[in-house]
Amino acid sequence: ELPLKHPEIFERLGIEPPKGVLLHGPPGTGKTLLAKAVANETQSNFILINGPEIMSKYYGQSEENLRKKFEEAEKNSPSIIFIDEIDAIASKREESKGEVERRVVAQLLAIMDGLKTRGKVVVIAATNIPNSLDPALRRPGRFDREIEIGVPRVEGRLKILKIHTRNMPLYDATRSLA
Repeated sequence: ELPLKHPEIFERLGIEPPKGVLLHGPPGTGKTLLAKAVANETQSNFILINGPEIMSKYYGQSEENLRKKFEEAEKNSPSIIFIDEIDAIASKREESKGEVERRVVAQLLAIMDGLKTRGKVVVIAATNIPNSLDPALRRPGRFDREIEIGVPRVEGRLKILKIHTRNMPLYDATRSLA
């Protein structure tokens, strides 16, 4: 949130704001919801990239799809680019079976290194399998922060259930859960 709301702090201190945050954890733990909430809180444009959907069977099209999303984010900054299922497009290059996958990883690395509007465009990515990602993505200057989003404990799940059912006339069976 800080780089998007107060980029002047980073400028004054002479340090680079973080460019990327990697969220990882089991499916259904709220990684996408968290990214949308950050975009809403910082009044940033939310640009979604679904990992599998960016891939194309046509030569060079996958990389072009990726570049267009980043160009859109820079043009409409402040923006949050959210790459859901990043493992589908950025797995370890040495383990990639196809040339397209290697080119997409290389393109993503180049784009993240070349972001002009530092602090005005933040990339948030989500994965269930963080160790499958290309290690070059996880170095400083790309995904500077990694946050594990775990499954909430019983108390947390109960609070979530109450939030989502607060306007529903339900029998309060949740007392026995606490």
